[in-house]
Amino acid sequence: MQQQSKMRKSCSDTTAVPKTTTITSVKRRSLGSLKSPTNTKHQPSSTDKPLVWRSPGYCEIPDILGNAYLLPTQPPPKPAVKKQEPPAIIRPPWYPACGSNWSPSPPPPVKPDETLFEKRLRKAVPSISLISSPKSRFIGSKEIGTGVNGSVIQVIVRGSNTRLALKRCKLDYDREYRAAIVRELRIMATGHNNLIKLKEAAVYKNEVWIAMDLMRCSVFAVLCCRGLPEEYAVYIARETLNALSYLHTKGFIHRDVKCENLLISHHGEIKLADFGLATSMKHVNQERLGTAKWMAPEVIQEHSYNEKVDLWSLGITLIEMMDRVPPHYSTKQDEEVFQKILDEPSPTFNYSYPTIYCTGLVAWLLEENPDNRPSAKDVMMELDLHVEQGLLKTSNAQQLSNFVNKTLI
Repeated sequence: MQQQSKMRKSCSDTTAVPKTTTITSVKRRSLGSLKSPTNTKHQPSSTDKPLVWRSPGYCEIPDILGNAYLLPTQPPPKPAVKKQEPPAIIRPPWYPACGSNWSPSPPPPVKPDETLFEKRLRKAVPSISLISSPKSRFIGSKEIGTGVNGSVIQVIVRGSNTRLALKRCKLDYDREYRAAIVRELRIMATGHNNLIKLKEAAVYKNEVWIAMDLMRCSVFAVLCCRGLPEEYAVYIARETLNALSYLHTKGFIHRDVKCENLLISHHGEIKLADFGLATSMKHVNQERLGTAKWMAPEVIQEHSYNEKVDLWSLGITLIEMMDRVPPHYSTKQDEEVFQKILDEPSPTFNYSYPTIYCTGLVAWLLEENPDNRPSAKDVMMELDLHVEQGLLKTSNAQQLSNFVNKTLI
């Protein structure tokens, strides 16, 4: 009975709820409800990082290595070393012991290099005439040619009508170059009829001024107009042989015989010029010096050679005088010229028609073996014999002068 009364009581309790109160079941909230409402403002805290704008697609790679690698260490800077200036030396004034106004004499002045070279010239060439002021003595600047050591100009001696050819050479410090200038002056001072003569010389402002005979022209200037007939070529070769024979007797080799270095005077005389490559026969010569198309085979091969290289060059010059050009004229590279001279037979005339005796003379001069090549004296004797017998024709100085005057008009 008691249990029933209790159950009733509980039931009455439940039925005692007022009718106005409605009981609703709690619904499961959706995920959207987890978002913060739009009207609520986020209060930034001190731990939040500032927002940085990044472009779409930006991806930040996390630093997972951290400080796994050590940074390179820089060497400590070296302390700057101050340069210590030497202490100034203070010397007391010097006074003579006697107490007078006497002062020591200054040291002798150092002689310039030009003066030393001038003394060397006077010693090597005692007969040379050295002048002190060449710039005020010579007038003119017309260039008439070039040499190995410098250009040649035509000048007039002030106060007279004397015309000279002046060559100015730079006074280089090279010992071989200076020796070549002294050698050139020694050769020109000999006064031989078939060598260009030295008139005056001067050492001025690191230059050597060499005054020489003024000639009419070179043989090469005539070839620019026309070739030489055989009798004129034989005459020029005979005069050149006379010059070479004298040079060889004095112990010199010219090494650059060609038409450019054969000069014709106003009276038809032939003079050999430009001794810049001349050398002495007192020592062994093996240098490849000269002009390529006129070089002897032993010079090209750089074997030891003697004065007979000038006879080979004279043979090429004979061909040049009559053909107007030397052999291998169309070959421009020197190495190709050297190869042709060594491989091919000795050259001969290509564009002219000399006599058989002139052809034989050239073949004798262009003997490849220098031991079989004649000397200048031998060729002179043979040439004179052929002229006496009428086998070769030759002209004289007057005939050559008239020929040159008609050619160069």
